[in-house]
Amino acid sequence: MTRIACLLATAALAALPVSAWSDQGHRLAARGAVKDLPPDAAMWFRTLEGRMADHASDPDAWKVTDPSEHPRHHLDCEPYGGPGNVPLDEDAARNQVGPDRFQASGQVPWTILARVEELTRAFSTQDPYEVVFQASILSHYVADLQVPLHTTANHNGDETGQHGVHHRWERGLVERIVEREGWVPEVRPAVLGPEPAKAPWAWLRQSHNLVAGLLRDDLGARLGPPEKGQAEQDAYWTAFMELQGPHVKEQLNLAAQRTAEMILYAWTRAGKPRPPVAYPTGSAQPSR
Repeated sequence: MTRIACLLATAALAALPVSAWSDQGHRLAARGAVKDLPPDAAMWFRTLEGRMADHASDPDAWKVTDPSEHPRHHLDCEPYGGPGNVPLDEDAARNQVGPDRFQASGQVPWTILARVEELTRAFSTQDPYEVVFQASILSHYVADLQVPLHTTANHNGDETGQHGVHHRWERGLVERIVEREGWVPEVRPAVLGPEPAKAPWAWLRQSHNLVAGLLRDDLGARLGPPEKGQAEQDAYWTAFMELQGPHVKEQLNLAAQRTAEMILYAWTRAGKPRPPVAYPTGSAQPSR
């Protein structure tokens, strides 16, 4: 890529909504997912937990060069009349709101199912490196759906005069939780439900239900303008952490557990294969 093209791509990315979580958050969710898997499925990830975490933020980097990538990370519920009205079928959703609005509003639930298909195929290849890569990418989209502001058109608080709330919630709070508390997701064993293909729509409803409280608490913490002193800024973060810190932790716990559920779903669809006794010494570059 030429320097000019790179600058243009970077500028285009900067104009897009803030990415979900931080690299730190995605790493936590990916590593947590491995711990939530039952032993037979977790065998695929033995010694490769670091690789799982290393690729967990790749889809955010893809946005720089792929204009079609950004809508895969969110779904605005408003065009559908609320999260309970979002169709399970992708074509039905496109017909309901029209192709342009469908594209602009996001497609994260369908992206998750598409990534389950990729992971199912990866399990069939018997290549642990491809399995771990595809599981890592899947973890990114599952984690994105656990961010409440990824389910609303008011993704960054601009419509309510709360610009930057996206970054404050999913990055500012995550950094404080991890760096000051050393927090990691709880181990919550994954259980495959009776209709796993419908699960992303249940997650969408659960995440969206947190939006109003998140915005209310951001206002309640009384963030001052940039020229405010450090004491006022510290007071905001203390209050916001008390109000929303537990929600951030819970959504990261769910990101890990729900990723594990989707990995378990793909592994089951592939026939619950066992990994090779000896891992290959090398591996081709993973596919997107």
